[in-house]
Amino acid sequence: MLRNTRFKWTLAAVGVFAVAGLIGACDPEDEPTPSTQNDAGTKTDAGTNTDAGSTTDAGTTTDAGTETDAGTEMDAGTETDAGVDAGVTLPLAVDGTWAPSGYMGDGAEEGLVDEPTCITPRPGSGLGTCHKFTYTKKGQGWAGVFWQYPEGNWGKTNTPGFLVPDGAKAVTFYAWSEKGGETVDFFVGYGPDSQDGFEKKLSPAAVLTKEPVKYTLDISKIRYADVAAGFGWSAGGHDEPFVFFIDDIQWN
Repeated sequence: MLRNTRFKWTLAAVGVFAVAGLIGACDPEDEPTPSTQNDAGTKTDAGTNTDAGSTTDAGTTTDAGTETDAGTEMDAGTETDAGVDAGVTLPLAVDGTWAPSGYMGDGAEEGLVDEPTCITPRPGSGLGTCHKFTYTKKGQGWAGVFWQYPEGNWGKTNTPGFLVPDGAKAVTFYAWSEKGGETVDFFVGYGPDSQDGFEKKLSPAAVLTKEPVKYTLDISKIRYADVAAGFGWSAGGHDEPFVFFIDDIQWN
C-alpha cells in the first residue's frame, strides 16, 4: 500500500516537471522578437541609398563645375575682337614693325646699301632705326625700297599686313642728303588694287637739303586696316652715287 502511494507521487512529480519543461520551451520571452530584425536591419529606414547618397542630387558635376560657363576664354580675351594687340599703340615706329626688305629697280640689283648711321642728336623723337642709303646707278636707272610686313610681302597674296591701331592721321619722317638738291618720292601703301587698298604719295616730291626736314604723308582721310607697305621711297636720274638719310619714321 505504501509502495503504491510513493509510486503515484513519483509519477505526479514527473508529470509536473514534464509540463513545466513544455511550458518553458514554449515561453514567448525566449523566442526572437519579430521586431528585432526590423529595427536592427531595416535597409529601407537605416540605409536608404536613394536618399542618403543620390549622386544625382548631391554631386551633379554638370551643375557644380560647368567649365564652359565659368571660364569661356574666347569671350574673355579674344584679340580678334579687340582688333590690335594691347601692346601696340600710336605713335607706331615703322622700323621694327615693317622691314625695309622690298628692294626695287637698281636696289634689287645690289645698287643700294642701307647703313644704320645716325646723327647726334637724332631728329624728332628718334623712333625706329636711322638709315643712311647709298644709291649707285645700275641698269634700270632708278631704285627704291618698301618697308614690308611681313618681310617680302608685296601685297598681292592673301598674307595679311600689319594691323595698325585706329586713329593714325599721318606718316611722318625726317630726310636729308649729303649734297642737297636731290628729288625723292616718298609714299605709303601699295595702291587701291593691292590688299592695302590705298596709296598715299608725298606731293610734290621732296627736294632734299643738307639739314633734316620733317615731311608728312597725310592719311587722315584714308581707311586702313592690315597694311603690308608701311612706308617707301624711290628715286632716279642720279648718275653719281647718291647718299641720303631717313630717320624717325612713324605712324601717328
